[in-house]
Amino acid sequence: MATDTRDAAPRSGTPARPARSTRRRITPLQFYREIIAELRKVIYPSRTELVTYVAVVLVFVSAMVAVVASLDFGLTKAVLAIFG
Repeated sequence: MATDTRDAAPRSGTPARPARSTRRRITPLQFYREIIAELRKVIYPSRTELVTYVAVVLVFVSAMVAVVASLDFGLTKAVLAIFG
């Protein structure tokens, strides 16, 4: 037995109009003021934290380069050994 999945009430022939947005445009000056206010909330890292973060990123990227390079080298040797 099939179930009826249609709406109970028939739809009218006119599509519903989307609601107008209640938000108003702001001036470029107000936009700039809000950007400055948000930038004042940012907590910037200290010099030691920044050095630590840079070191971690460089070590990770170097490790990933080594992994990809070794896979590339190994797969190249394998393909040349098989089809070579």
